[in-house]
Amino acid sequence: MAGKLVNRLRVQGFKSRRRSEEGRVADGSVTPHPEATTAHVVPPPTREGSDRVDAAPDHPRPQKGRKPLARRRVRLLAAPLVWLCLLAFCGGTAIAAFLLLTTLPPATNCQTLQPLAADTDQLYCADQAARSGRVESLLAGLALVKGWSVEHPLHNQAERAVKEWSKSLLAIAQTKADQGDLAGAIALAKKIPASSSLYPDVQVALRDWQKSQNRGQAIDTAIQTDLQQQDWKAVTVQLQNLSKLDDQYARQNLTRLRQQLTAERAARQQLQKARQVATRDPGSTAVLGQAIALAEQLKPGSYAYTDAQIDLRTWGQFLLNRLTEQLGRVDTTGAIATAKALPASLPLPPVARDLVWLSHAQPLAASRNPTEPVYGQFWQLWTALAQVDQIQADSPLAAQIQSLIPRLKQQSQALLQIQLAMAIAKVKQLSTLQAAIALMETITPAQPQRIYAQTLIAQWRKEIQQIEDRPYLIQAQQLATAGTIPKLKAAIAQARQIAPKRALRLEAQSAIAKWTRQIQTIEDRPLLDQAQALAKQQKLTEAIQIAAKIRADRALYKDAQAAINDWTVQIQLAEDQPLLNEARALADQGRLTRAIDIAAQIGSERALYGEAQNEIARWSVQRDAILRARRPRQDERSPQSDPDRSTRRDFYRPSPSTPSELPPP
Repeated sequence: MAGKLVNRLRVQGFKSRRRSEEGRVADGSVTPHPEATTAHVVPPPTREGSDRVDAAPDHPRPQKGRKPLARRRVRLLAAPLVWLCLLAFCGGTAIAAFLLLTTLPPATNCQTLQPLAADTDQLYCADQAARSGRVESLLAGLALVKGWSVEHPLHNQAERAVKEWSKSLLAIAQTKADQGDLAGAIALAKKIPASSSLYPDVQVALRDWQKSQNRGQAIDTAIQTDLQQQDWKAVTVQLQNLSKLDDQYARQNLTRLRQQLTAERAARQQLQKARQVATRDPGSTAVLGQAIALAEQLKPGSYAYTDAQIDLRTWGQFLLNRLTEQLGRVDTTGAIATAKALPASLPLPPVARDLVWLSHAQPLAASRNPTEPVYGQFWQLWTALAQVDQIQADSPLAAQIQSLIPRLKQQSQALLQIQLAMAIAKVKQLSTLQAAIALMETITPAQPQRIYAQTLIAQWRKEIQQIEDRPYLIQAQQLATAGTIPKLKAAIAQARQIAPKRALRLEAQSAIAKWTRQIQTIEDRPLLDQAQALAKQQKLTEAIQIAAKIRADRALYKDAQAAINDWTVQIQLAEDQPLLNEARALADQGRLTRAIDIAAQIGSERALYGEAQNEIARWSVQRDAILRARRPRQDERSPQSDPDRSTRRDFYRPSPSTPSELPPP
């Protein structure tokens, strides 16, 4: 506000001075100001004293002693603009300085940090990495500040960082110790520097962990000795002592040692079983082979496995000696059996190795019906062929090898053809399947893979038939989607073009049967609907006659028969229910014999036959009971003394066609 007021006063003073100077110039007492004369020159008047200017005859002549209005306005506006620009420049400079002082510097990019970067950046990046909690990052931070002296400018920050990093490392070490990894906990805690403020706590933890480790290691050593000596009772006692130790290391090792005890005992039992087998017939190659197979099942790492290696070497040496004797007698068959029984871990002499290779190659050369995948059998053949090719010509087995190699090559060539044909047939096109069949037909009946090749050929021929006949079936299915009788008959005719013994013949016949049932349903549905409409009108006999027109070989025959049976039952119920009701009414009146006679009129094929028979049986039991109860009293009474004589005589008088009725009790 003060600046604006000063500027306004200056402008007013300038204007007043200009007016006074212009007035004196007009009077002729004062000469004009140099700026005014140079800035605006007034043209002189003409000789004739005219008021017009020669240079601008069309413009009005300015008044004498006054400047133009536009130039005065420019001068009036020039001074405020200058001060305004100066004020804006000063304000912008102040704002820029404020932002420069208050804005934080850009964060250090730890991904591109150079090895020679400032210590501040290195400490910052080390602290950021240590926040992840990884052991490598924490150790790298400790290594960074390890050589910094007390006079280092960042000593205080580094000391605080070392404390936090040491705290994190100690927590990780404690976790390892809780999990039973005392060795790892001790190794990690020892990396915490002595300059850390937590170093006394680290020393206390180290003493406790080392004490637990030494105590557990002593027990562990004793247990290992007992396991090696097979003293299972002593091992159990040591495990009980270990379970009493109240630390995680002891609990962790307790589980491991218990598992080792179980595995060691099982391994000892396996070795003992192998030794028992070997003692049955020590001179039998087959028996020793069984014992060797049992001993080779032991897994490394147990003490029983170490002892088993001694037995395997003993048995293997015995078999090697026998192998030498068999080769001397030219007993190739026995030598091969002995070579198969040799331990796999025993170094074989060249002759034994050749026998093993020969024993592997002979079954492959004699195989005529491969059951393994072609690729796997092809690989086995090539492996066996590569092995027998290494047998020297001076070997006792050279003659057998020379006769075996051609068969192996022939089989491998046949398997190669099969593999190639299978790869071609995977395209599932008509031309590729035909090419695969042509390639497979080159395998002659004398080759071992002939049966397998013929199986594949039969499969591919079925696929060819499917490719050829599938369009007929698809077209038939498209026709059948209309659901009308003409379209269904056309679909059946199309599907019948698939000849018998073709791959899709069964599928076509199933479709034909389905469409035939649809046609029969469409044709017979009006009859069944008409019968059902008559049944709703209680014209059951007519409904049965209409529904009976559907033949047994028609699709709706079962539905029609079910409806006929239902309507027949309704008719029978309507006919027989009055008889049964009448019989029940008579039975209620005590006329049981008459009720039985009426109920017996319901035949066995009628709907109420079962219910009528139940009633007859019940009434018969009641009648028999009444007869047994009344017979003694009838014998005691005479006809003269019986007041109901006439009634009883009439009651017991038999009818011409039915038994006599019984009076009610």
